Amino acid sequence: MKKFTFLLLLIPFLGFTQTYEFENSDDGWNALTEFTATTNATYYTLTTIEGDGTLKNPSFGNESAGIVTSDVVWIGISLKNNDADGPTFMRVSYPKATTGRVYKNIDITAGNTDYETYWIDLTNSNWTGIMDDIRIHFKAAGNTDYILPTTPVNIDIDKIMFAAMPSTTLQNAYMFDTNDDTEGFTATNGEITGPASGILSFIPVPDKYAKMIQFAHHVDASNKYVHITMKNNSLLNNQLRLVSGGLDGTQTMEISVNDATEHTYTFDFSNEAGWTGDQMFIVGIGSMDDGKAKDDGIAEFDAIVFDNNVGVANAELSEFSLYPNPANDHLFINSPQTISEIAIYDITGKEVLRLENISNNQINISDLKTGVYTLKIFGEHHSYSTEKLVISK
Repeated sequence: MKKFTFLLLLIPFLGFTQTYEFENSDDGWNALTEFTATTNATYYTLTTIEGDGTLKNPSFGNESAGIVTSDVVWIGISLKNNDADGPTFMRVSYPKATTGRVYKNIDITAGNTDYETYWIDLTNSNWTGIMDDIRIHFKAAGNTDYILPTTPVNIDIDKIMFAAMPSTTLQNAYMFDTNDDTEGFTATNGEITGPASGILSFIPVPDKYAKMIQFAHHVDASNKYVHITMKNNSLLNNQLRLVSGGLDGTQTMEISVNDATEHTYTFDFSNEAGWTGDQMFIVGIGSMDDGKAKDDGIAEFDAIVFDNNVGVANAELSEFSLYPNPANDHLFINSPQTISEIAIYDITGKEVLRLENISNNQINISDLKTGVYTLKIFGEHHSYSTEKLVISK
């Protein structure tokens, strides 16, 4: 499945576009530094030259792009970064009016098995007139030098799109139940890991405005409440932020620190006049003092849900019991709520079992080996509980 990642804020729909398809053509794009290039039937391959320990930061570009800047302010780059030791940072640049260049940056992933599309906002006072010189640079995480490996790596370019606005899809609940699927979140001034065992982890960079940007999806703002279930391992970062173009300023909430317990924090947007239609959003972690992160303590996100439940959504299932535990072949769940789904993860975070429409709240676990697992149980209105499960044969 193709994935989409976005940098900066806050427009939900695709408008005017100019697209390079790379169908048996380089479409005017050329390797500039430390790359060789190959045209294919439906994509364009960039291959790094053999590294010698000093060669670094490959780039390619188009020096006659002819982009009408008044029509488009976003660039979307659909690429497959094939190798695990490929670059993990990308920069798009264009000339300033006098000397120098404007750079726009985004983190990227390596070792891809499918294409990912990264959208970057090109807006700047220098983004004006007809822009011919567009370059794309690859570096290492944190905008550090990417030293070319001795074995060349390949990056396949599927499309490059210049657009008035990026496209998104509707998604109101983010449950992080599929390992390594961030559900469209990308980090700025921080690092995202996972999800694993139903948890998306965010590591903020101290002294920065650390945030997770959601641009692959938009939410329906007829939902007036946002419930964020998380565990905060930081000693100092006591602020949770939510930003959206439909809100009157940044919404903040004080959260507990150095806490081994999950909590659900609810934002109420029912009195926000601009919270209508389709909206994008950003989740930030920092300090109530100035909004900046004070340490790199991990914030563990279990769920982010937009709905119309005034009370706490995603709280743990009440009056819930699981037996026997340790278990052998069968497991029973006792709860006053309807159990809609269960997921079981092994100690590495790999999902090993998922079941829907549980009959008599009984689960057959006979195929699972002896070991320690994490069990996630879903009830009504996105409520759920996460429990430790021991299987002993």
